[in-house]
Formats: sequence, C-alpha cells, structure tokens
Amino acid sequence: MRAHLFTDADNTLWDTDRVFAAAQLDLLRQIERLTDREAPQAEDRGLAFLRDLDQKIAARHPDHLRYPPALLAQGLAMVLRGFDVEEALKLIFGSEARPDDVFAAAQSRFLDAIQSLPPLRTGVRDGLIAISKARVPITIVTEEKAERCRKSVSEHRLGHLIDDVVSVPKTTAAYLDLKRRARTGSCFMVGDQVDRDIVAAAAAGFSTFYFPGGFSPYWNADLDIGKAKRIDRYDAIVPDIIAVNGQMSASVR
Repeated sequence: MRAHLFTDADNTLWDTDRVFAAAQLDLLRQIERLTDREAPQAEDRGLAFLRDLDQKIAARHPDHLRYPPALLAQGLAMVLRGFDVEEALKLIFGSEARPDDVFAAAQSRFLDAIQSLPPLRTGVRDGLIAISKARVPITIVTEEKAERCRKSVSEHRLGHLIDDVVSVPKTTAAYLDLKRRARTGSCFMVGDQVDRDIVAAAAAGFSTFYFPGGFSPYWNADLDIGKAKRIDRYDAIVPDIIAVNGQMSASVR
C-alpha cells in the first residue's frame, strides 16, 4: 500500500492567475474604450476594481468563477457608467438581461487570451518528478474541464508523471469518493484555494498542503487552513509524502 497525491491544477501546478490577470486588464481597457469611461486610477491598473465585480458575479453564478465573460463585460460597462455594483448585479442577473453584441469582440479577445499556456509555478516539475520516482500515484483534481487540463499537462510535458485527471466539484463528498477509490489511508491534497482544496479535503481525512497563489477570492478571507502545511514552493511537499510512503511500504513487508 502506498500514499496517493492529489493536486489542484490552476494556480497550483501552473500560474493561471497571471494569464487571467492580463486578459482581465485587457478586457477592462476594451470596455473603457467602448464606454468612453475610465476605471479609478490605481497602481494595479484597475485589477482590484475589476475583481471586486468579478468575484461578486462568481458568488451568484452556478458555474462560480467559470461564469460566461459576457456577464463581466456587461457589468463593467454598467459600473463604469456610474451604476452601483449591486445594482449592476441585479440587472445582469435579471430575467430581462440579454447579451449585448457591442461587447462581442472584447469577449472574444478575452476568451482567446485565456487559452494561453500559463507557466509552471516554482518547484512543480522537480516536485512531481520526485513524487513519481517514489512510486506515489499522482492525480490532478480540477473543476476545469478534464480535456483542457490534460492539454496543459501535455504542453508542459508532465504527462508521464500524472496518473489521472479528475474533473469534479470539490466537495467533501467528492474527496471521500476519491479516497475510497485510491484504496489507501494516506491521501494528500495540495492546492491554493482554502475552501475547495484545503477545508473540503481535510474534512475527508486528507493531509493537506496550502500553496497560496496570486488570487484568493474574498469568501476565503476568513477561512482557517487548520492543520494544512503552508508551503512557498511546490516541491516542499516531497519530504513529508516520501516519509509517509516509506513508512507505509515498510509496514507491509
């Protein structure tokens, strides 16, 4: 019996936030031109202004952070024109809301931009190689479409290190099912989102590693990481996993 590593992908294996931040800022510039209005001046060029609206849309939408970008384009236009954020939310989620073709080109440009391959985060390749050499299975757990995740794995040439990619809403029930299928008592989860990667996995009996990235939604601000080990590079997970894996292998000899 061996340990099993489960890992998040976006903002854990690769820096998705870097790609999204650039695409979101470009979208904001496009909407500013279309409305002839400008976002409040700030050192981040308006990213915090945009993400305040972005996260509030995500909190209301069933697809969460993967909601259609048309909603963000429409909401940004309203807020730039002077609407209160809550008023804009009511309008874009209202029964009479309709797509606005004037934003079609900006939305298309945004969707193209987020297809860019995000760079690997620090220590990812070395960490995965070390875990794989120890014969610990590695499964990616993502809420993204599995085929898109596999494409990123392939383009980063990580395919020989990854045993499986599972696309599933990250709930405690989902982690319990993953643990049951792994058939081991020692499951590890590493991720950047406290609610989905840490709290839900820990409740299912996983040992967890918190690898914070560049984006953390406001609804995670007050969540405690509990017994999760906070790491600042991906390969920091290696000693703990190999130690547990060695103990498990020795116990069955």
